[in-house]
Amino acid sequence: MVELKNPIYATMALSTQALHADKHLRETPEVSPSVGVTTTFLYKKDAIEANNYGASQRYVYAREGRPNTTQVESTLSTITEGHAVVFGSGLTAALAILMHYKPKKVAIGDSYFGIRRVLAQYSAVAGNVKVVSTECGFEGVDLVWLESPVNPTGEIKDISCYALRAHAAGAKLIVDATLAPPPLSYPFRQGADIIIHSASKYLGGHEDLLAGVVVTRAPAMAEDLRRTRATLGLGAGSLETWLLQRSLTTLSVRVTQQAKTAARLVALLESFRRCAVSTACHQPSAADLKLGRRLAVVKHASLQLAPYGEAQHPNGYGAVFAVSFASKTQALFVAKQLRLHAFATSLGGVHSLVDWRHGVDPTSEPTLLRVSVGLESFEDLAADWRQALTALDVHETASKL
Repeated sequence: MVELKNPIYATMALSTQALHADKHLRETPEVSPSVGVTTTFLYKKDAIEANNYGASQRYVYAREGRPNTTQVESTLSTITEGHAVVFGSGLTAALAILMHYKPKKVAIGDSYFGIRRVLAQYSAVAGNVKVVSTECGFEGVDLVWLESPVNPTGEIKDISCYALRAHAAGAKLIVDATLAPPPLSYPFRQGADIIIHSASKYLGGHEDLLAGVVVTRAPAMAEDLRRTRATLGLGAGSLETWLLQRSLTTLSVRVTQQAKTAARLVALLESFRRCAVSTACHQPSAADLKLGRRLAVVKHASLQLAPYGEAQHPNGYGAVFAVSFASKTQALFVAKQLRLHAFATSLGGVHSLVDWRHGVDPTSEPTLLRVSVGLESFEDLAADWRQALTALDVHETASKL
């Protein structure tokens, strides 16, 4: 297999890596790589086993590999500081990890409900897999599955702490870093063994592709994952890999700006909530109460004040946070009232989204809204929240008359 990573880009900035890391794999004069849709490739007639795409690459059938996939894996391997393998979705990526390690006991904490469903499906086929909490002891555990930041609150976990605990027990640590891709986090630096991303979210970033990524420290494991992908047809299509490569070129500027806006929006909403609370030193005004008295809880990594936060997230926290209200009715009213936040599921795209998580995940509190901040201006998003909270106040006041 061709070498995916060109070492000359290893120490360059993420924005540079995302634009240039795959250049040594391109065999056309195009500045922007094109999408290739063929499923089969011509053999070299004089030597069937010879490379047929430039001097160092060989392709036979698209399920086994194609140029677009190789190029995007090169870029992802460079920016994530590992060896990346692309799958058709984040959940198929999770399944591939389970098939590789064949665990008998898995510790998993707060996580996306889809991962638990994949684990249940795997257990049904592989035999009974014992599942325990990441807050329990890790004796006999094969895999520790940690999501950080956590969906849907955007709060973070101490990856270094879990890495130490997992390795002391002889387990591998899997970190789902979907909500904080580079440049926001680099989990290998805190001791993770495997990183997984739903690339449909921030890596894709435009709500127009489905893909998943597994990043490993070991090239041999990456090759094993590719064999599993080819055998079971778990790969992403040509268009999806091309779209993902396109999206990575703007990853740094997108994610950094989204993180900054989210932190400001979280601070604003938390200030609304606090200013609506009476204390010995503060009595809320009518305006304070109008905006904040129905905000029960605001959750985000920036509000945790975690001592490990800055080291783990040197360039900011993720752009997802959660807001809880006093009732389900209030939460749904605000979700529908917001004008610049699309009332839809998913996260990580350029459009701001607000999701009533209980609608798709019954384990989520019905009073909670998940917010994914896009690339709209902070001022406009802040105004949107002000008008939605004001409308809620007007609506509930009128209902009592």
